[in-house]
Amino acid sequence: HITGLDSERSDDQIYFFFSEMGKEFDFFDNTIVSRIARVCKEDQGGERVLQKKWTTFLKAQLLCSLPDDGFPFNIIQDVYVLPAQRKKNTLLYAVFTSQWSKGLAGSSAVCVFSMDQVEKAFNGRYKEVNRETQQWYTHTHSVPEPRPGMCITNASRQLGIDSSLDMPDKVLNFVKDHFLMDSPVKSRPVLFTHSVHYTQIAVHHVQGLHEAYDVMFIGTDDGRLQKAVNVVGMMHIIEEIQLFPEQQPVQNIELDSTTGLLFVSSHSGIVQLPVANCGFHNNCGECVLARDPYCAWTGTHCTDVKHIPPLNQWQQDIEKADTSKCNCTMFSVVSESSGKPLIIIPANTLRLLPCNLRSNRAQRKWSYKPDVGRFLFPSPEGGLVVSGRPGSDEVFSCWSEEHGFRQLLANYCVKAEPLSETATNTGRLDEHLIIQSISSDVLSSESVRAAQLRIKTYGTELAVVCVLLAVCVLSFGLSVAYRHRGWMKEVLRGGEQTGGAQKSTVRPGESLPLNAGELPTSPSDHKSYQTLEDNSQTLAQTPQNGFKETHVEVSDISPRPRVRLGSEIRDSVV
Repeated sequence: HITGLDSERSDDQIYFFFSEMGKEFDFFDNTIVSRIARVCKEDQGGERVLQKKWTTFLKAQLLCSLPDDGFPFNIIQDVYVLPAQRKKNTLLYAVFTSQWSKGLAGSSAVCVFSMDQVEKAFNGRYKEVNRETQQWYTHTHSVPEPRPGMCITNASRQLGIDSSLDMPDKVLNFVKDHFLMDSPVKSRPVLFTHSVHYTQIAVHHVQGLHEAYDVMFIGTDDGRLQKAVNVVGMMHIIEEIQLFPEQQPVQNIELDSTTGLLFVSSHSGIVQLPVANCGFHNNCGECVLARDPYCAWTGTHCTDVKHIPPLNQWQQDIEKADTSKCNCTMFSVVSESSGKPLIIIPANTLRLLPCNLRSNRAQRKWSYKPDVGRFLFPSPEGGLVVSGRPGSDEVFSCWSEEHGFRQLLANYCVKAEPLSETATNTGRLDEHLIIQSISSDVLSSESVRAAQLRIKTYGTELAVVCVLLAVCVLSFGLSVAYRHRGWMKEVLRGGEQTGGAQKSTVRPGESLPLNAGELPTSPSDHKSYQTLEDNSQTLAQTPQNGFKETHVEVSDISPRPRVRLGSEIRDSVV
């Protein structure tokens, strides 16, 4: 329900925001379109046409796209109405995602629409559909009076129309077929990301020291809350807070501008937090660089400008974040009383020195003596892993730099114990002991892996050489076997023939041949029953009455004698 001083009391309208399938686009299947629709609050339906139905329902497209390539964000997730005194100046902050992907984790954008744009779209031309082809076209003919879809105003009352029941049938028939507006409501993203999905949004109009700003609180699908402000057309993320211990989407954000509290809920709980977090900033540089319209530097601390009336000497620069007006350009978050903490480590061991940035836009820089640089390497978290040289005493300082502002974050004095006699005799410590000292509670698992990669080992090279050597030996053996394959076949065939000859013996019933001669003495030389050698011995036997002359040939190479019966040779049978 959006109203203003420039709207009539009877012209109250209810607005709806939703996404649906765009039937007017026939060049893409299943194209999703975001809509803004409205109905009049006093709509009672028609007398004869559209009975008990909306007579003022109209809808238009909300188009949020990138200016360079026109990539559309066509799925609306949430809308926050930022009211103004005049209705046309009311702003609609909407969170969009896309059914297409632009990045690894998807794309999200925040677009801003004014009610002046919305009113122009609803006062423009209508679209109509061809019932035969189901294609949508722009209606270019005349429109009946009073204008279809409009609420009851003083002008319509002068025509004798006091409610929707008094609307002419031609007006109701027209709005029944022409409920879609031709012109979309267009906007460009004021905030765009391709690494996270935005789910909810709330906007607070804040008065800073010099100007007023719109501060956005945006919820994500992994349970984070981003606080952002639009600075000279560019969006600046002031801070990002992890609200819930487990990653879960933010389902609702409610802003209480009177008390300055924000209520964020998910499916597991609700979180209450203040809109201003000025106490986090320790010095003038941090307070100014935050670009938070809520906060200003008073000279001693960073405070909320809404709780205490601001003074002239307070420092706040949202547009440029100029820290030159601060009294000094170098600050330290390390207390002077603590000084440089002394860290004593064993010789030839490694130690992690942590350094946590207080701003994601700042750059971390370490300072130390140039001659110790080859004994250091950075950790994945931004810390510094130092090596304790025997008898060394070094100082390491971690600095943060952002827009010319420099402050000291950490200061360490690392002293290495001298080598013992046992270590001096051996000349070096065992590599396992070094890694064991790195993987203490001071180092994280990523630093341990980084330290292990730093120590040179040849395990991978040895494995590669062994595999190559095995492949070469196998290839050489296969080539030799292929070249001598004929010789190997003869050897194998000879072994089979020798084994078969040893197994073949004279049957028990065949003790003597028909010629009563002696059995051959070398049966192992048998090769074939069909082969008769020239050195075979022929024995003659005197024929008896009634039998033909018979000759028995005994071959030296045959274990079974052959019998000649006339001109026919048969195996002997007992």
